[in-house]
Amino acid sequence: MISSRSFLKHAAIYGLAGMLVQAGGFVLLPLYTSCLSPSDYGVLEILGRMADTVGTILMFGGFRQALLTFYQQSKCESERRQVVATTMSLFGTTILLGGGVVMVFAEPLSQLLNHFTHAEDGRIGPQLFRLALLAILLEPLSQVPLTLLQARVESVRFVTITISQFLLRIVLCVLFVKYLRGGVAGALGSSAFVAALFGLGLCGRETLRSPGLPTLHHLRGLLRFALPLVPGGLCFFMLHHGDRFFLLRCRDLHEVGTYALGYKLALGVVMFSVSPLYMVWSSQMYRVAERDDAAEVFGAANTRILTAYVFVALALALFQDEIVLMLGGAPYSDAAAVVAPVLLAYFFQSASSLMDAGLYVRHRTGLKLGITLATTTVMLSMYALLIPRYGGMGAALATMIGFIFLAVSTWAVSRSVFPVRHEWRRLTGLLGVAIGLWSLSRFLPQTTWVWPIKAGMWLTCPIVLWAAGFMSRRETELVRALTEAIVQWFDRVAWSRGYRVSTLAATALPNDRGNNRTQPDSFGRVALNK
Repeated sequence: MISSRSFLKHAAIYGLAGMLVQAGGFVLLPLYTSCLSPSDYGVLEILGRMADTVGTILMFGGFRQALLTFYQQSKCESERRQVVATTMSLFGTTILLGGGVVMVFAEPLSQLLNHFTHAEDGRIGPQLFRLALLAILLEPLSQVPLTLLQARVESVRFVTITISQFLLRIVLCVLFVKYLRGGVAGALGSSAFVAALFGLGLCGRETLRSPGLPTLHHLRGLLRFALPLVPGGLCFFMLHHGDRFFLLRCRDLHEVGTYALGYKLALGVVMFSVSPLYMVWSSQMYRVAERDDAAEVFGAANTRILTAYVFVALALALFQDEIVLMLGGAPYSDAAAVVAPVLLAYFFQSASSLMDAGLYVRHRTGLKLGITLATTTVMLSMYALLIPRYGGMGAALATMIGFIFLAVSTWAVSRSVFPVRHEWRRLTGLLGVAIGLWSLSRFLPQTTWVWPIKAGMWLTCPIVLWAAGFMSRRETELVRALTEAIVQWFDRVAWSRGYRVSTLAATALPNDRGNNRTQPDSFGRVALNK
């Protein structure tokens, strides 16, 4: 198992990749809005959602999670090679057979989309539909090698490849959409080209690196693991996107747009906090599960990951009005109201994802289906009850209630499969402090002179937790060690650039009291000797 410092290093690298990819998404938005008409951009969005649905039905996400699980639990290198070879064969068969069937029915499916989206000019043609499908069908070619890099905790290589993929996609989008005037076809074509280029190269490298033969035993295991995740994936599509359709039917496009902005901001917190930490933890938890103290370690890991989420989420919640105004202006001001409840909703959704670990370790993914179906029923009921009356706020509250139900249900089921000693006192205190600070910020006016006060409230959160004893002794030692390392690094940088920190400090301090004098230590800091 990797050390705590190494864990944070890998998580920071994954987080950097997530931030750059998210930034790239904002880079492409002005390109699309300037080169595509609103109807063309709508076509691009519809095709993207449809392609994602096809990918879920073909079990791409389930196979990826199955590969990560079986690879980590393999006992020797030869068994790992068999798992990789079986997964690649399974992906290839699924892409050729399933993708081929969808390609054949592309024309009637595109006509069905035109009917439901009222695209009277027939802009969603079968060729565009096939191009969108080709882009999503080629994605697993790079997903398999990238999953293996994650399993081996090769974070630098993982991030390098991920960033290279996205940068090339941006360049090709600019070329195809703006200069070659390819429109929607150009945007989809750039994605398909990047997926094919990186996918073939990475798969070839992985095949040469770890040659192996597929086995029937691993094939049955992978299918048994991944099949229950398909209906769950479709349910999660409704959990994360169904509220927009209810809003569209009950309200108008303006409210859909403002709600979507607030929702996307909250989702970004997960991308920048939980996701990078979980990517490292998911590659280590299978080994930890074999230890005698697995229940305690899993509980501590869950607390620390959720703490990172709350700290980032609190920063967004405190400045929710300012951030929304900066990104969308006055027309989107209503989006700020839904940020906090959606952030709280994703706290429970993140907690449920962490509790899922026991189901993956014990290969009991079938239990997730019942949990997800029940949560979808609750969520849809809340949508129907709250959205017609309260609009966007109703959608946010419905999402929060649904994810609370998801977290409680996941805990109730997973505890019998893989017991974890959850640190409820620390989690409750963490959440209570964050909600209390946010509630106090609601009484402050929206002016620039309040920003330092809100920043101070954000920094107060870890101080309050520390003073209240919510941090363990090991965490306290890690914080002190990290603080000392940061101070030493700044001192080294200042010293290497010729800044005599000790000399400057010595001139500022009185030196006329007996034996009191200032001396620099080995890092150039000022030490007061008496």
